[in-house]
Amino acid sequence: MNPLETRPDDELELADYLRILRRRWIWVVLATTIVVGLAAVVTTTQEPKFSATAQVSRGNSAAQEAIQGGIFVNVPGASRELSNEVNLAVSDAVREEVRGQLGIEPDVAISADDASDAIRFTSTSATADEAALHANTWAQIYVDIKRQEAATSIDRAVGGFEADLAELREQRQDLRRPLDALEDRLAAAEDDEARRAIEPQLNRLRSDLQPELDLIDTRVEAVAQNITNLELSSRLASTGTARIVQVAAPPQAPINASLPRNLVLAAIVGLILGAAAALLAENLDRTIKTTEDLAPIGLPILGRIPGPGRHVSESELPLATMRHTGTSVAEAYQKVRTAVEFALLGRKIDSLLITSPNQSEGKTTLSTNLAWAMSAVDHRVALVDVDFRRPRIHEIFNCSPLPGLSDNLLSGTPLTQLALRVEEHGSRNLIVIPTGTQPPSPGDFVASPAFNSLIDTIEAEADLVILDAPPVLPVSDGLSISRQVDAVILVAKAGQTTRDDLVRTLESLRQVGADVLGVCLVGIKDEGSPYGQYEDQATHRGSASGRGRRARRRSRKDATIDLRDEVAPTVEDQNPAPAS
Repeated sequence: MNPLETRPDDELELADYLRILRRRWIWVVLATTIVVGLAAVVTTTQEPKFSATAQVSRGNSAAQEAIQGGIFVNVPGASRELSNEVNLAVSDAVREEVRGQLGIEPDVAISADDASDAIRFTSTSATADEAALHANTWAQIYVDIKRQEAATSIDRAVGGFEADLAELREQRQDLRRPLDALEDRLAAAEDDEARRAIEPQLNRLRSDLQPELDLIDTRVEAVAQNITNLELSSRLASTGTARIVQVAAPPQAPINASLPRNLVLAAIVGLILGAAAALLAENLDRTIKTTEDLAPIGLPILGRIPGPGRHVSESELPLATMRHTGTSVAEAYQKVRTAVEFALLGRKIDSLLITSPNQSEGKTTLSTNLAWAMSAVDHRVALVDVDFRRPRIHEIFNCSPLPGLSDNLLSGTPLTQLALRVEEHGSRNLIVIPTGTQPPSPGDFVASPAFNSLIDTIEAEADLVILDAPPVLPVSDGLSISRQVDAVILVAKAGQTTRDDLVRTLESLRQVGADVLGVCLVGIKDEGSPYGQYEDQATHRGSASGRGRRARRRSRKDATIDLRDEVAPTVEDQNPAPAS
C-alpha cells in the first residue's frame, strides 16, 4: 500500500472503531445521557394511558354488487381501494359526527390491515372505559356513514340507469319514425296497385333498420334488468357495505412502559446514537488529533509537542526551551532534538528546513525551540528566517529585522552585519539571521542560484543551519528552498492540520526531491511529566558529553562570519510575540 494513502473507511477494523469511540467518547456519553434523561422525565411525568381497538371489515358498495358483470360499471365509488376507506374514516364528516356524540374529538389512530382487508380504530385515553367507548363510537359512526353512502350510491345508480333507459327509448322512437310513416301510408292505400308500390319500400327500410332496433332493444333490456337488480339490492345497502367484526373491550392494564424498561431501552438507543454521532464526527473531521493519525502517512514521528498549558502560555511557547526548562513543553522539544540527532547519525546534514502545510501550524515555534535545544548541547546553530512573506523570528528574539538575509543579495550588505548572536544561560552557540528587506518577488528570490550560494556560505560557518520556511501549500517558496537544503522536517498541528493537506504537502516535497526527515505533531493535550526535574538534570549531563563530539566537528569549520554589533537581548528582557 502506498504510504501516502490512508486506508479506506470500509477497511476499518474493530480496533479502529474502538479507538475512534475512545477518542470521541464525549459524543457517546452526551447522547446516552440526553436520551436516558428524556426517558426518565417522560416516564415519571406522563399519566397512565389505556388503549383499545375496534376492527371493521369493509365490503364493496351495494351498487357494485348489484350490477357486477353488467354492461355499465362506471358507478361512483364502485372501485374504492382500502386507502380510500381510511380517508373516509378520518374525513371531516366522520369527525363532526364523533364530536357531536362524544362532545370531544378523541385520540383515535386509524390504520388499514391489507392482509384481512379491515380497518382498525385504536383509541388511547386516560381510562380503560373511555378508550373502549371512543374506539367503538368512531367505528360505528364510520359504518353508519358508509351505509348511508352505499344507499346514496344505489339511488344515484338507479337514477343514472333510468336516464339511460329514457334516452334509449327516445333513440328507438326516432329510428322507427320513417318506418311508422310507411306503415301508415300502406294502411291508408285504397287499391292494390298503391300497396304494391309501398310494400317494397317498407320491406327495404325494415331490413335496414332492424339491426339497430335489435341492438337498442338489447340495451334497453340490460338497463331495465340493472334497475331491477338495484331496486332489489337497496334493502341490503344498510348492512352489506361494512360491519364491525371486533368490538373494543376495556383494557386491563395501561400501555405505559415501566421506568426500568424505558431506561434500559433509552440507554441502548443512546449508545447507538452516540456511537453513530462519534463515527460521523470522525468521518467529517479530517484533522490530525494524535500520532496514530500520522501512522498511515509512513513518516517517522520526531516528536509530540504539547500545546499551551498551566506553566507555558501561548506567547511563551516560542522560547519554552530557554525560559521554561523542566516543563513538559521543554522536555518535548528536547526529545525532538534527540530524535533529530538520532536521525542524523551516519548522514552529512548541514541544513535543516522546517515547514508546514499551512500557516499558523507551529513551524516557527519548532524552529526556535529546536535551534536553542541543539545549541544548548554545544552545536553551533544558525537559525535563519527565510519566510519573507510573514517573518516572525525577529519578533520572537526582539531584534530588528534589518539588515537581514535578503540585504546581502539585494544591497551587498556583508554577512558580518547580518548575524545576531543569542546569549542565554552562558551559551553563545545560537546565531539568528532575520529576513531583512522583503524582496520584490520572494518566490523568484529564494529560487535563484545566488540565494542557494548564500545558504551554502552560511552552512559552512555552523554545525547546523535551521531554516524557518514558508508553508508549502499557499506558496511555492518552501518547495524551492527544500531543494537547496539537506533535510526537511514537517510540522502538523493537532486539531488544525488535515490529513489531506499533510499528504499533499509530503507529495509536493517528494516531487521536488526533498529529503523529508520526519514529522512533528504540535499542540496536543498537555500531559505534564512528573519526572521533569530528573529529565532536565539528565539532559544537562548528556550535554557535557556531547560537547567533545561536536568540538571535533567544529574544528573542521573555521568561522569567518563576524557578528553585527547588536546582541539579542536576554530572554528575561523580552516579551516574545507568538510565532506561527
